[in-house]
Amino acid sequence: MRYVLLCIFSCYLKQAYCQDTLFRDLKEVVVTGQLTEKSAEDAVHKVRVISGKELNSGLFTDLGQVLEKELNIKLSQDNVLGSSISIQGMSGQNVKILIDEIPVIGRLNGNIDLSQISLNNIERIEIIEGPLSTLYGTDALAGTINIITNKNPSFKKIFNTYYETVGRYNFDFMLSNNQNHKTINYEFARNYFNGWSENQKFKIIPAEELADENRFKQWKPKEQFINKIQYNLQRKNLKIYNYVESFCEKITNLGLPRGPYSENAFDEYYHTYRINIGSNIDLINDQRRIKILLAYNSYVRQKETFYKDLTTLSSILVQDPSSQDTSSFNLMLAKVIISTGYNNNLEYQIGIEAQSETARGDRISNTSQVKSDYALFSTMEYNLNNIITFRPSARFIYNTKYKAPFIPAFNVLIDLNQYKFRLGLAQGYRAPSLKELYMEFIDINHNIVGNGDLLAEESSNYHINNSYTYANSNVVLKTEVNLFYNAITNKIDLTNSTTNDNQYSYFNVEEYKTKGLSTNFRILIEGAEVNLGLAHTGRYNKLSNSENITKFNFSTDYSLSTVINFGSKTKLNMFYKNVGRLPSFWMDEDNIVESYTDAYSLLDLSVNRRISESFIFSMGGRNLLNIKNIKRTNDLGEVHSSSNNNVPIGYGRTFFMSLNFKL
Repeated sequence: MRYVLLCIFSCYLKQAYCQDTLFRDLKEVVVTGQLTEKSAEDAVHKVRVISGKELNSGLFTDLGQVLEKELNIKLSQDNVLGSSISIQGMSGQNVKILIDEIPVIGRLNGNIDLSQISLNNIERIEIIEGPLSTLYGTDALAGTINIITNKNPSFKKIFNTYYETVGRYNFDFMLSNNQNHKTINYEFARNYFNGWSENQKFKIIPAEELADENRFKQWKPKEQFINKIQYNLQRKNLKIYNYVESFCEKITNLGLPRGPYSENAFDEYYHTYRINIGSNIDLINDQRRIKILLAYNSYVRQKETFYKDLTTLSSILVQDPSSQDTSSFNLMLAKVIISTGYNNNLEYQIGIEAQSETARGDRISNTSQVKSDYALFSTMEYNLNNIITFRPSARFIYNTKYKAPFIPAFNVLIDLNQYKFRLGLAQGYRAPSLKELYMEFIDINHNIVGNGDLLAEESSNYHINNSYTYANSNVVLKTEVNLFYNAITNKIDLTNSTTNDNQYSYFNVEEYKTKGLSTNFRILIEGAEVNLGLAHTGRYNKLSNSENITKFNFSTDYSLSTVINFGSKTKLNMFYKNVGRLPSFWMDEDNIVESYTDAYSLLDLSVNRRISESFIFSMGGRNLLNIKNIKRTNDLGEVHSSSNNNVPIGYGRTFFMSLNFKL
């Protein structure tokens, strides 16, 4: 398959032409983890940029769909909880997700549902692998993803529609008014997914279905509404960005009809509500920059279960406490950063951060708990002879609920123009969540309590990045090789209580390690871009401590993406990724069994056609290799006897079209 793809797109490259400059996108400006805005090529950290051009390919409707094509990033799908992420072999609870440097809250099982993060009005996405806890605090162990919104859109009116054959109907618009250095934007989006089950009949328009087994969907119906207002003020030395955003989501899980006559069923509804309010203030002069971030984030998730009579269509709320739940989390954040450049060789940054998190719900001890965190952090960059840049940084933390660690980091950049070498040694940490500290879920089926004595997870990261760029008047070639090693101590896990065999609680009981390498090859020629990458990642096998088995389980992924411009009006986008077979070991009574999660490949293709200056039409296919589920099998070739044999990947091959109007 890989050779066929390479041959096809090699032929396409010979036909490509464009009037754009050859070196476009080679000097992306980044802000994540930086003292000042600078080119990604000049940043001490290796920053991966997903540009607006890529986001506008028509293939992506949410953050999860974008990230699943990236190397060293793996997505897992849950048909109710949504999509979750892992970076460098570490789970999503160790990944920091930011929108304009404000953290996204609302984790389920430690993960942010990436399908809830819209791509409307996004300028670019910046990704840094490895810890950035000195700057961004808790959760920034495996990596940091910063979503940069478009503060000053160039069009006053934007309308987008999207249709996908699986039953996805999206519509959004933005209205913008720019006068006298002031910009006011209003955004609205409605995203609807009708649900999907294998072998269901194709329908262009959603229709009511009979109250039989077809009411149950493997992929649950989902509806989202997003509203956002932005106010931007820009003057010579002052930038102010204020916003208010609301998000509502409803997931419907209709149950199978129950016997003996299929006259009733249990239906579940999951509601998510988010409110985000924030202000970003920048004061800038020749040598100093003061940045102030203020934010309030609210997250509410509600589960309701109804007993439904399928003959009368009446519903009754189920009174079992385990069938109902409402949990809410609030975060208030204030952050002040002062950056100073004494000369061209020395930059210095110091900041303070205060945040308070509140959790409420019947499954929280005393129904409400508060955790506050106060931090002082500092970073310095010293450039020696315009060749070597040293960057030490540190974060001092005080937390009201647990003993917070001291977090240092040290990075080096050796810049020899075409050749760049980056070295990093950094500590990271993840604070125990309020759920892990104060969970109290006790009923006839559950006995789970939190542990107020938990320590923070701590990690050590070592990484090396080598890159070489060759450029002439016809082509730009860039190759990169990356090496990393992560070690987490005090890993928090849910396990049997040491004092009560019938009770579960959270303990600092484990260590975890990952290591690996990745390489990427990028080519830019006139009118085309190709990226080819490979990642080899090893995940720690905790059974290796007591058994004579391999210490790390390795898997290999590779990806190929290309963008080809045919003239100035037509663009072809292709994204291909192969996720390698993932081995693991587990105990079956007294025997160790090696199991495998099957490999799979994803292929997406789209074509964008500019009809006029204000009208773009896109069409294409997603998951063209028709991957739906993959299997977990043991070393005997047998499927596990558990109910989790099938790992959901997608809903098969689909086709889409979208219209974009800009006025």
